[in-house]
Amino acid sequence: MVLVERERQLEQLSGLLENCLHGAGSVVVLRGPVAVGKTELLHTFAEQVAGDRLRVLGAAASPVERHLSFGLLSQLLHGADATYARRAEAVIGGGARAVGTVAPRTLEAVSRIFLDMSAEDPLLIGVDDVYHADADSMQCLLFLARRLRRSRIMLVLGDQDRSEARHTDLRTDLSRHAYCTQIRLSPLTCDGVAELLAHDLDAHVAHSLASAAFAITGGNPLLVRALAEDWEASTRSARREPSTGPVVGDRFAERVVSLLHRLEPEALDVARAIAVVGEPVRTELVSRLGKVGAIETRALVEMLNSSGLLHHGRYRHRAAQDAVLRDFGAAGRLAWHRRVAAMLHAEGGHSTSIAHQLIAAGETDEPWAAAVLRESAASATAGGQVDFALDCLELAHSLADDEQQRAVSRAALAEAEWRVDPARAVRHLGQLTDAANRGLLTGHQPLAVVEYLLWHGRVDEAAATLDRLATTATGPEAAELLAVRACLELCYPARHRRAGTATPSPAHGGPRPAGAPSLVTTVLAALAGDVAVPGDHLWQRRHTDEPLARIALGLLALARPERLASVAPWCLPMLADAAGHAGPDWQGLFTAAHADAALLRGDLPAAGRLASAALDETSRASWGVLAGAPIACLLTTAVETGRYEDAAGYLNMPTPGALLETPFGLRYLRARGQYHLAVGRPYAALNDFRTCGQLLLDWDADDSRQVPWRIDAGQALVRLDRRDEARRLLEEQLDVLPADDGRTVGRALRHLAATLEPRQRPGLLGDAVEALQAAGDRVELAHALADLGSAYAATGDSRRARPALRRAWRAAQECHAERLARSLRPGLADASSAGSASAGPALRADPAAELSAAERRVGGLAAQGHSNRQIAQRLCITVSTVEQHLTQVYRKLRVRNRTDLPVFLEAEENESGVDPLLADSFSNSSPYYP
Repeated sequence: MVLVERERQLEQLSGLLENCLHGAGSVVVLRGPVAVGKTELLHTFAEQVAGDRLRVLGAAASPVERHLSFGLLSQLLHGADATYARRAEAVIGGGARAVGTVAPRTLEAVSRIFLDMSAEDPLLIGVDDVYHADADSMQCLLFLARRLRRSRIMLVLGDQDRSEARHTDLRTDLSRHAYCTQIRLSPLTCDGVAELLAHDLDAHVAHSLASAAFAITGGNPLLVRALAEDWEASTRSARREPSTGPVVGDRFAERVVSLLHRLEPEALDVARAIAVVGEPVRTELVSRLGKVGAIETRALVEMLNSSGLLHHGRYRHRAAQDAVLRDFGAAGRLAWHRRVAAMLHAEGGHSTSIAHQLIAAGETDEPWAAAVLRESAASATAGGQVDFALDCLELAHSLADDEQQRAVSRAALAEAEWRVDPARAVRHLGQLTDAANRGLLTGHQPLAVVEYLLWHGRVDEAAATLDRLATTATGPEAAELLAVRACLELCYPARHRRAGTATPSPAHGGPRPAGAPSLVTTVLAALAGDVAVPGDHLWQRRHTDEPLARIALGLLALARPERLASVAPWCLPMLADAAGHAGPDWQGLFTAAHADAALLRGDLPAAGRLASAALDETSRASWGVLAGAPIACLLTTAVETGRYEDAAGYLNMPTPGALLETPFGLRYLRARGQYHLAVGRPYAALNDFRTCGQLLLDWDADDSRQVPWRIDAGQALVRLDRRDEARRLLEEQLDVLPADDGRTVGRALRHLAATLEPRQRPGLLGDAVEALQAAGDRVELAHALADLGSAYAATGDSRRARPALRRAWRAAQECHAERLARSLRPGLADASSAGSASAGPALRADPAAELSAAERRVGGLAAQGHSNRQIAQRLCITVSTVEQHLTQVYRKLRVRNRTDLPVFLEAEENESGVDPLLADSFSNSSPYYP
């Protein structure tokens, strides 16, 4: 299509030239928007027809030369013979005169020069961008155009659709002559864009890019070719895969600037004004900024629309707007942004629009600017546009002209930065703490400063600030401070002990704030167990932008995840609502809470994935002391899944120095202790568990609602064969546990059983299994079932041991507790490791792989509890053959008797269909059975 249209235009020009060769001169005006191909058409035609029988003179007008008298004419005559050049110099080099007032005899003399040249050889005169021509040259061209009807001159002019009024005479005069022809060039259609792209790119790629390229360029050929070049450059880069869409890069920006400087001065001003305003075009604002008449501005906007640069008065692509602004130059651009801000403020414009202009300007001396920026920041924050709010507050802070204004603006800036990344607020803490202590902050700002300090572990500064605030607080403000102090004491219990006395607070029976309870007060009451969990609808009345809200909800959701099930109906919806609009720190808390929920139900892969995502969503520095919760979750999942190297890596993660002063530190210590137990360091584990207990004693918080450290310590003591000491601790724990805490009761019973003689264990372990199954903790249930099966095996009760061990193995497999599964099926674990690592001889092969098919069948039936006679009858072989097979099985698996046979043989026999023996033994006893 593009080539066909170009050929048609060249044929039309060739026909007119043929008439010219026979003495019928003509004028051709190539008209269309800027950069749609007029220059290319003119050059292509001139190259095709240049030869011995035709003389070609060409020139390109430029905005730089529009005030140079006869500048364009001098270009044209530069290619003429020396004789004609001297004649022209004599004609146009006369005395001084006003530009644009060429004497008639000069016009006649110039025309005679061209006519005399055409008498010798036909003459093609091509002028590109004639709308930039100086006035004197324009008069000469117009005079010549009126006299070439019967000459051998063809005058081809490249013009824009909409050019300056000073060139109206050219159009008016030429349009009434029959020998004047206009050829219009238009932007490409979408199909035309695809065809043009196909010249430089693969046809399939060109077709896929065409629609988006048309939207970006409006079909302007200059810009379309730039996109093709940018796309090719991106695919040549060794660091990038080929883009699936148009690449808007440096070449596109360069072509936009090139297009820009081919515009008339007034059009250039309008294009720059639209780029500076940056909104849907408002003619009066653009007109005043560019100092162009309103009617003229509307016409120029339409011309820019037709060029493909704009669409409905706005830049089609941000890169084009940015290129225009960069080309403008910093001084002019910043001055115009300040002018737009002043215009918008004077006419009562929206504060957000004014703020955008002020931010772009970078500085201003307008007295109203700071207030407008703060108003815009508040609106942006409410709408979730935190980055824009930060820009507003940064500038407002730089404009503050007294100490209190600077303190208030810094506090507002810190609050906005806190929403994006709590670590960013650290740089303000010193000055904000000082401002809070001196009474320079307003509203909730002092309490917000306390939140920042607590989050980052600067507890002494937070407590000192609270003490100073309390000396002047009265009424509701004093009650609110009590709630804040309660939050401090719950988050940092050691601080409460160091103070020596308890400060009354809503969480400890002290006075409560008047009116509707705040989120912090409600959370603290829930933490202290003073109130029932609210209904689902109540959380909607609480506001997560209250100071201390993050720490309070973090305490509730993460400090002791065993309580998560009871608070989830209102805690998780609130976290989800906050995460949707209030920044990544809320998102991290929400994800971490879900990680704990997954861990509690025994979904180890989900727990690890969510805990890792929580840390990724918010930087480690931004987590503050709450980082202990997701790191503890990661540690626990790594230990249970047998990934000890990963667990060691998690222990190397940096943590705040104040972590062990908080409940989150207790979780971290417990998880670290479990890692030490798993890798064979029971003394290190016991030290971590006892540290938990000592911290709780120091905090005066060692009650049933806190961390059950005695269970963990008892587990470590059993490993050290100090069973009596372990039993005392576990019995102490059971004495204070509420009956409805099935998960903790089940764990305590399980480890208490390990302190007893084997024959005494099954009863306690059965109770533990029942409690853990009711609690829904699949990992602990699997451990309890494994212990129960081992207890039965230790007493010689293989009939009960087999089902219990198989239940344990199946439960461990379901929740990916690979550590436990490997202990129940060591041969399979070794084989899996060998298959995944391809490391070679260092890994031990599966001993079961050495068994023949017959030995597997006999071993599987024996593992299920069948006697030798029952196996012989079932497989139709002799008892002697069964005994021989079992002897080989014991030898190859390195076990002494059938009670030591691994449980996986039983599972494989069931899966193969050989032995449905125990199907009825456990049909309704556990949800983990198939």
